[in-house]
Amino acid sequence: MRKEGAKSRVLASDKLHIENKTLFVDLKENEGGRFLQIAELSNDRRSTVVIPISGLEVFLEALQKIAGGVF
Repeated sequence: MRKEGAKSRVLASDKLHIENKTLFVDLKENEGGRFLQIAELSNDRRSTVVIPISGLEVFLEALQKIAGGVF
């Protein structure tokens, strides 16, 4: 998805603080298209997951399915 040196711009962003973690949820766009980037900062380590916009609906459905069993 991301090419070396490719520049992306943030279209929308949110920052969450949950326990000892900080989550950054960003909708971004580059020449490859739009994508959701979720980054976690925990104990000075950063981990990132990128979901292409084409997979966002399926991703959200999976989250709703899982969350439905928790709450």
